[in-house]
Amino acid sequence: MNHYFFERTKKSPTYVCGICIFVVIKYFLMKYIFTLITLLLLFSCKNYKKVNIKIKEVPAILYLSKKYDKNINNNLVIYIPGNNQQYTKKTSDKSFYWLMDNNYSFACIQIQDKSLPPYDNNNSGWGNDEAYNRVLNLYKFLNEKYKFNDEVIIIGASMGGLTMGQILVRDDIKVKLAIGMGPVPSLQTIWKNAPERRVPIRNSYSLKLDGSEDLKMDSIFKKNDWKYLMQNSNKRIKPTYLYYGIDNVFEKDFGGLDEYIKLENILKIKSEKTVLKTNNSITH
Repeated sequence: MNHYFFERTKKSPTYVCGICIFVVIKYFLMKYIFTLITLLLLFSCKNYKKVNIKIKEVPAILYLSKKYDKNINNNLVIYIPGNNQQYTKKTSDKSFYWLMDNNYSFACIQIQDKSLPPYDNNNSGWGNDEAYNRVLNLYKFLNEKYKFNDEVIIIGASMGGLTMGQILVRDDIKVKLAIGMGPVPSLQTIWKNAPERRVPIRNSYSLKLDGSEDLKMDSIFKKNDWKYLMQNSNKRIKPTYLYYGIDNVFEKDFGGLDEYIKLENILKIKSEKTVLKTNNSITH
C-alpha cells in the first residue's frame, strides 16, 4: 500500500499541472469568446469596400459603403486630417461604421507631406493653397469617377479645420454641412500663441524659415485664415458643428474656449446653423 501511495504521489504534480492548464484555457475561452465572435462577424459582414487612389501622385483613400450604388446618387464624407496625421486616418470606429451602415462613403487625401524640417517642398499644410487644392482635386475626381451627390459633408480635424473653413467660404466644393473636430480656430491665433509652430507655417506659405519675412503673414491671414474669411464673407455658410476637447494644446495654442466662442459668434451671423459642443474624446 505504501508503494502504491508513493507512485500516486510522484505523479500528482503533473496531474495537477494538467488540470490547471485546462482550467486556465477554459477561463480565457469563456472570457473572450464573445469578443472573438464579434470580430469574426465584423470580418465576415464587412460593410465597406476600401479603394486606394492616387491623384496627381498624391495618395488618397476611399471607403465605399456596402450600400453604394453606381446607378443612384450616394452620400459622401470628406475627412481633412490634422497635423502629422496620415490620409488613412478615420473617425472613431463607432462613427465610421455608422457612416458605412447608412450609405455614407468616406474619403481622405494626404494634405501634408512633412510636418517638420528638413522640407523638400512647401506641402506642410496649415491651410495653405496646396492643402485646399488637394481636397478640391479629390472632390472633383470622386464626382467624375463615382456617382455622389454634389453636396458633401466636410470634416476638418485640428489643422484640417483651417482648410475646412476655406471650403465653407469658397464656392468650389458644394457643402451639405461641416463638422470641426477640434479645429484650429484661427491661423493667426496659433501663429501668435505657438511660436514653435511658426517654422512649418512659414514653410507652408513659402516664407524664409529664419523669420525674416514674417511681416508677410498679415496678408496671408487675410487670404487664408478662415476666421478672417468668415468675417468678410457675404456668403450664407452651411450648417457648422464645432466640437472641442480640453487639453494643453486647446488652452495654449488654440486660445481656449474664448477663441471658439469668437468663432461661434461669427458663425451665428453667417451660418444657417451653428453648434458648439465639448467632446472629451477629442485631442488637438
